[in-house]
Amino acid sequence: MTPKVKKPIINKKRILYMQDCPEDNIKDTPVSIIIACLFEEDTIGDCIERISKTMKNAEIIVVHGGTDKTYDIAKKISDKNPKIIPIRNKNDKGKGHAIKVGISRATYDIICQFDADLQFEPENLPNVLAPLINDEADIVIGSRFLSGADASNYSFSFFRSVGNWIVNRWVSLLIGRNISDVTTGYKAWTRKAINSIDFRDDKFVYEVEIPMRAVLNDLRIAQVPVNYYNRKGGISGHGTGINEINSLIITGILLLWKAAFIRFFDSGKRKTEKS
Repeated sequence: MTPKVKKPIINKKRILYMQDCPEDNIKDTPVSIIIACLFEEDTIGDCIERISKTMKNAEIIVVHGGTDKTYDIAKKISDKNPKIIPIRNKNDKGKGHAIKVGISRATYDIICQFDADLQFEPENLPNVLAPLINDEADIVIGSRFLSGADASNYSFSFFRSVGNWIVNRWVSLLIGRNISDVTTGYKAWTRKAINSIDFRDDKFVYEVEIPMRAVLNDLRIAQVPVNYYNRKGGISGHGTGINEINSLIITGILLLWKAAFIRFFDSGKRKTEKS
């Protein structure tokens, strides 16, 4: 069941959506959705279709760095729908790099990253985007771990469960703010906010740069519950089997190190905010 759009409870440190509010104006708002993907030919068509139905005026930027047919499928859809923008990311360096490519191509000032594997629901987009569209937040975190989120259809591995717990607690401790889901693939921001954050990592570690720098730059953060499922197809960027375990451990260590580095040695604003 899709969580309902909520009214925000606001204080100086946090916005958390708690009560129902209308969403009609949200679904019609022009926004840019970035789908960074490698091997997602099994799900990219369904993903684009569901996003288009949910956010009627969204531009969907598919940044493909893999070698399967994901780009070709997106290109075929774009021939009939100019709002679909496929990009063959030949110089792909990782997910962070793909997101930066998408940001540079985005037309609109409200931008959301979304995973093509459909572990997250496109139908949750109005919830995630509402705080930005209503000018109640600068950054939105779609959280798998807040009350109201449903992750019962996902099988968390031991390494993912422990890793998420450690990273979330570590980041929250460093910045004095409860960040419930640092590594979620469901994040959204305004162009001005992401320019001020100016994340640099090209792999997965950029995920920790966004909430850390958002807090240190005194940006408004909203955390919204979202639903989470097992991967519908394709291959994770972490790989499979022992390669996945190794990648998760290395990424976890890098996330913890990067968070500490930002907090103690690199906490200044990266660039002047752009309007």
